[in-house]
Amino acid sequence: LDADDYGIGCSRVGAARLPDLDDRDCLAFFYGFLSLNGVPGTSSIPAIPTSIVALYITPEVPLNATAPWLDENGAPAEYRVMLIRFGITRPEHFPSLKEGLEEIWRDLSVFTNLSSGTYDAPGESTEEDPLTWVMLTGRPIIRYSASTAMQDEMQSSLLLGTLFVFITLTIGLRSPAQAAMSLGPILVVVVWLYGLMHLSGASLNIVTVTIATISLGVGIDYCIHVTERYRESRNEGASHDAALHAVGGACGAALVGSAASDIAGFAVIATSPMGLFSSFGTFSATMIALSLIASLVLTTAGLGLLHGPEKQDSTPSD
Repeated sequence: LDADDYGIGCSRVGAARLPDLDDRDCLAFFYGFLSLNGVPGTSSIPAIPTSIVALYITPEVPLNATAPWLDENGAPAEYRVMLIRFGITRPEHFPSLKEGLEEIWRDLSVFTNLSSGTYDAPGESTEEDPLTWVMLTGRPIIRYSASTAMQDEMQSSLLLGTLFVFITLTIGLRSPAQAAMSLGPILVVVVWLYGLMHLSGASLNIVTVTIATISLGVGIDYCIHVTERYRESRNEGASHDAALHAVGGACGAALVGSAASDIAGFAVIATSPMGLFSSFGTFSATMIALSLIASLVLTTAGLGLLHGPEKQDSTPSD
């Protein structure tokens, strides 16, 4: 290995006579030497052991100790997999992680331009495209990919759940207008919830998307209680104004008590040191509080519009 060409025909460049890394033979020697001996240290920089080098690139077959460009069988050494490691700050914050991944892909364009594969599957090595696959992996990437896929499913389930709730309310209340009046405030709660998440800097992840879906099921109960209390009062002969007052006096206190107990329970979860659980508890408690406000304010306001003074002599259909 003391030969001028390292025994492999590798040319040297510069005053320091370093291997020319544009030469394939030099690269074969270079990676083989690092795999066998690690990176030599200097007076100011410690040596890097072979175990660290193996984290990034490793030969398919163990190398020949005296000819590092060959494997132990005498065949040219092959390196099938190479890892490039990137450090990502705040990987749990998906909006910034998405921007970080886009930047990483731009940095990897020199490799993707030489790859025949896609992100999802490897291709075949060719003369023009010697690389078969360039992909991102690691725990942050896996969490982000899984969460993104589940977010899309949750968003679809939210729309589907809204449709099913509307159909169920229409059948139960026998009035599409009444069903829309009960469902509308909860959809407003979802908008409020997403707005608060944005203002607080929280990322849209599987936990926060799940809370938005849960709000549909939790909040609609409050609105149904308000609507049914109004309808019962009207069916008993009460006027429009009296029925609205009965909503606040009869079921308002019960709804406040129910919401307060739920908020207290989720507030305990919000004290968790784990970020996901803390976010779940915080936004769940917020969701319940917003649902209570929507049911007592928006739903009653909607009832006032739907059965206003001009319709006081008519009662809602059963």
